[in-house]
Amino acid sequence: MEKDERFIFLICLARHRLFASLDRALTDAAGVTAAQSGALYYLLDNDGCLLGALSQALKLDKSAITGLVDRLEKKGLVQRRTTPTDRRAINIYLTRKGRAAAEKCLHVTREYNSAIKDGLSHEEIECFSRILQMVISRFSQ
Repeated sequence: MEKDERFIFLICLARHRLFASLDRALTDAAGVTAAQSGALYYLLDNDGCLLGALSQALKLDKSAITGLVDRLEKKGLVQRRTTPTDRRAINIYLTRKGRAAAEKCLHVTREYNSAIKDGLSHEEIECFSRILQMVISRFSQ
């Protein structure tokens, strides 16, 4: 493999190829995209959370999270409910179908994580993880 230190280009290319493939696999398995699966994963552990909490967890602004939840609701995977004490607050709940889709997505995601690590030594995996975490930390502002 040729040496290439265009790290931004390489990270973008890797992300693009990974997510294009992951989106296809998740769509085939559960009818959702990678972004939508992130919401389902969060709701598995935080069912009934406020829309704002989901937005913060996924690092999406108000319009983006509204569209994402609209699409999940249209597919019958989540349900919006107003909070009895504050009708302006919206809680998001997984439906049975949404919980099943989330479980299918988890299986696909685990397969992809395994594929990324395939052929790497334990030390290489640890190094790769440290580098990714360092990049995330360095540019988190």
